[in-house]
Amino acid sequence: MISGIYNKFRRITSSQLYFPEIDGIRFLAIVLVVLFHTHGYFIGKSPVKYTDESQYTLLNTLLVNGDRGVELFFVLSGFILCLPFAHHYINNGKKVSLKRYYLRRVTRLEPPYFIAMTAILLMHLVLKIWPVSVILPSWLASLIYSHNIIFHRTPLLTVVAWSLEIEIQFYIFAPLLFRLLALNKFARRSVLFTATVLFTFLQRWYHPPFTSIYGFAQYFLIGILLADFYVSNTAAALFNKKWMVFPAIICLLLILYLPIKVVFLPVKIAPGSLDSFFFARLCFPFLLGLFYYIVLKNDLVRRVFSYKFIPVIGGMCYSVYLLHYTIISLFGRFTLGFHITSHYLPNLILQIVLLGIPVLVISSVFYFYIERPFMSGKWLDMLIKKDKKEEGTNMPAEEAIVKKKDS
Repeated sequence: MISGIYNKFRRITSSQLYFPEIDGIRFLAIVLVVLFHTHGYFIGKSPVKYTDESQYTLLNTLLVNGDRGVELFFVLSGFILCLPFAHHYINNGKKVSLKRYYLRRVTRLEPPYFIAMTAILLMHLVLKIWPVSVILPSWLASLIYSHNIIFHRTPLLTVVAWSLEIEIQFYIFAPLLFRLLALNKFARRSVLFTATVLFTFLQRWYHPPFTSIYGFAQYFLIGILLADFYVSNTAAALFNKKWMVFPAIICLLLILYLPIKVVFLPVKIAPGSLDSFFFARLCFPFLLGLFYYIVLKNDLVRRVFSYKFIPVIGGMCYSVYLLHYTIISLFGRFTLGFHITSHYLPNLILQIVLLGIPVLVISSVFYFYIERPFMSGKWLDMLIKKDKKEEGTNMPAEEAIVKKKDS
């Protein structure tokens, strides 16, 4: 029974190859993001102000840093999309069809995205959260992944859509970047390493008026570099050593706790003291790349990220990501009325549980009935065949006879 549920919910891949550890990484990323928004909603909307909140510094730091799950997704996108191109350029594998590449992006992502954003729009209209004259242009801008560029602010329907706009920008330009892998090993890795560092420096000096791939390019570049190392099988024996579990744990702790943001500090920081934060931001993408490579190459760590239903939930991350913020905002209006004692921690855990259940249930239903069917790259072919079959069934008897005689 369990294996049947597992197979029904398992992610469908276009190449028919499935790596559960990759969905395990997706699980880590989506859990971080959901906890970040749940904690933010609890802190911002709770009618009770808890005096003992400051006692849980490590926990609060982890929850506040949960938004870096987005960067984890960016690295993973660079890696996954680059893999077939890396096999082609590095291992003389099959050439990737750009037509199929772009068609796959459209047929895989657009239908669930359009359905989710339209459903959220209808909810906004019913609840009258925004005036129609405001929410409709915002919805249209989000549908073409241009809300940040047009309005210079996060989408009104659901704030999480900002990162999907950046993903689309990467999808468009990615094949050009992947051509770097046609260079020799030293040249391509030097270019990717230098570009990763350079973007971190540029982002310190110049901030455009809207959010775009410019502010996150280093994470996609690390994903490409990771694909290079993975396909080249660089130092695979070393990374498969049992003791590599300890560097993996250290990397994970640094990923979760490394101070790369100034905005959440309780005091103002003088401009001259930002060097430590800048150095942390410089190291952060490389920490992600190193951690991912250990997960991919170490049998013990890979087993952890492939354990039971971890990859199943991770495989639903797109549905969860699209819907979780709206679900938290909708159900949180009711759950915040429940309290356990007057202490911070039990009430935080209560809200995580009460909001996590509808997030998981509704996202699972959306995933199973809407997102997962579109994961199959053949759904358009099946739809076309079905239409043709129906046309043949519905054609007049005289025409059917004529076609039969002709054949």
